Amino acid sequence: MMRKLWSSFLRLFRESDRALLPADSRQVRPLTIVVAIMCALGCLAGLSASAGFRAADTWTSDLKSAMSVVVQSPRGDADLTRAAAIVGRVAGVTRSEAMSRDRAKELLRNYGTDMSTTIDALPVPRLIEVGVVAGQTNVKADIERVLKAAGFTVTVDDHSRFTGEVLRTSTLVRIVAILALVALVVAAIATIAFAARAALETRREAVNILHLVGAKDAFVAREVQIRFLRLGFVAGLIGAGVAGVLALIGTLVFAFGASDFTSGAPLLAWTDVWILLIAPMITGSASAIAANMAARATLRDLV
Repeated sequence: MMRKLWSSFLRLFRESDRALLPADSRQVRPLTIVVAIMCALGCLAGLSASAGFRAADTWTSDLKSAMSVVVQSPRGDADLTRAAAIVGRVAGVTRSEAMSRDRAKELLRNYGTDMSTTIDALPVPRLIEVGVVAGQTNVKADIERVLKAAGFTVTVDDHSRFTGEVLRTSTLVRIVAILALVALVVAAIATIAFAARAALETRREAVNILHLVGAKDAFVAREVQIRFLRLGFVAGLIGAGVAGVLALIGTLVFAFGASDFTSGAPLLAWTDVWILLIAPMITGSASAIAANMAARATLRDLV
């Protein structure tokens, strides 16, 4: 039973020498290249969207698990150390570290091209870097409460503004990726439908002979459908392979020149293999459906 099913599957993807509507290699090769390119672009769009989602999740998680406490008064080093110790005892806080003046100045230098001695005259903010348990919602209020009770005037930044920006950017990436995929699928279906119609037009005499010997439109449409199922599947395999190689090269390039924004979110992950695996199936199925519909419509016009 399994051998018979396997043989039937192989027949779908092997051109028969006795095909009733033999394919024209002058049409098949260019069409295969076009569909393969569309499939590769679709896979790259899917892989890019997946990488963008991972990056957004990483950045959002980092932002949600950290807070910054700006100590406005008192501002002495001893006071800052005492405030950090108080914050460290708050429930949900995993880390509390007072930022030194030198480190604060170094951070400010990253936003200026040549501040030289000017930075020494600036009122450097006294900061406490705080790590929190993910999902804690009342830590900010607790930090403000305990520091106020200890006589400090502070401002606690939970990075929610930046988290919102990341989420909005992630949503935009998702919408663009979905629109790109839809556009590519529509273009591929239109191309296959046009090719199926052209194939039947060039085989008008063969179609008429088949009708004369009693062949139904459904039979002829099925012959066309099987041919384009085979073409779409092969083109999908080629496109998915090319997309996988390009994504792998891109991952290696990012690995060599990784920054703080890219090192935590690889361009290609093992979980993305499913995109490359289902692409040929989707391409083959879409090609078969488009070819069948176009063939039926064309046959009604030819008869």
